[in-house]
Amino acid sequence: MLPLWELLALIFAIIYLYKICKSLWDKLSSILGLKADVRKGVDYLQEAFSGMLIKDHKVVWKALNKAKKHLGEIPFISWLEGQLCLINGDTYKAKSLFFNLSSREKDTVLGAYSLAQLSLQNKSDKEAIESIKAVLKVYPDAQNFLNQIISLSIKNGNIDDAFYYLRKLSDENEQNIEAVVYFEKWKKSSDLSDLKKAHKLAPKISDIAVAYAEELMKNDEKRSARKALMRNFELSPSIEIFNKYVALDEDKIKRGEKLLNAAPQSWVPYYCLAKICVEEEMLTLAFEYISRAYELAHYNFIADELAKINALQNNGEALMDLSEAKPVRFFWRCSKCGDHSMKWRSVCSCCMSVATYSYVEEFEENLPTML
Repeated sequence: MLPLWELLALIFAIIYLYKICKSLWDKLSSILGLKADVRKGVDYLQEAFSGMLIKDHKVVWKALNKAKKHLGEIPFISWLEGQLCLINGDTYKAKSLFFNLSSREKDTVLGAYSLAQLSLQNKSDKEAIESIKAVLKVYPDAQNFLNQIISLSIKNGNIDDAFYYLRKLSDENEQNIEAVVYFEKWKKSSDLSDLKKAHKLAPKISDIAVAYAEELMKNDEKRSARKALMRNFELSPSIEIFNKYVALDEDKIKRGEKLLNAAPQSWVPYYCLAKICVEEEMLTLAFEYISRAYELAHYNFIADELAKINALQNNGEALMDLSEAKPVRFFWRCSKCGDHSMKWRSVCSCCMSVATYSYVEEFEENLPTML
């Protein structure tokens, strides 16, 4: 609780500040030649905002109606009415207000913008696309909306539209987005050249690399298939790519060692080679590989494999201390909104961003509870 003299000083300061602001507003009004009617309308808008701050919706409606009498049906008032309807849970009325506002606007996009956001929340793709197109007519370089319409176009199979808006995009992730568009185009056309372009643009995306390698194998282009998988493994080592690569040859250890040379700082090739060596009953080599894998990553499943190989070498007795091992989870995370997925997605199911999922390895103790 403030002392009385401090409280009085604060009250006088607020009154003084109000007088200064009012004086400045009066001078500005005089300079701009605003009519008294317009000034009254603006005062009522300020009153509406004050009502919103204290969550008194009756005050807001009353102030907005008075503002309309002085300012007319200006877009900003209609937009505020729509926002108030949303706050009150009247989505239908809000949508109607935004739709009418969008049809009246020429140089602003308050209605179209709000309609687009509302349609995206309600998963109404067709309405969202039309609303976003209206926004882009006024603001053709709005990057967020370009991203959204590209993702919606991909989702709804409108690949030509996706390419059209892709040309206008200026995004640090543009190359990956373009790769995804070509990837989706290949799914519809089965044209290998589209898949080749997708892999060239984004060799790190495993789903594209695997699809490209499989198509090359169908055409008996084994060397090119290996090259595609090798490039992907260099950029993003994974057990899936390792297994697909070594399966292309009878000498799996030789093939696996090539991947090890491509990504020597990853636990993946050492772990996978150890598994192959166990199958081939090469326990000494298997132990070397699995020990190195464990040095690089103290994951519990690597520790389990190490204990198993150690026991095989010592007649069933495991001699190593593996207490540092921890459980781990592998998943994909959207860089835009943080959404988690157990598989790679071309379009984020949460924020609709394109090509934003990246592969993540995290100890379970650091993971959010949703996983």
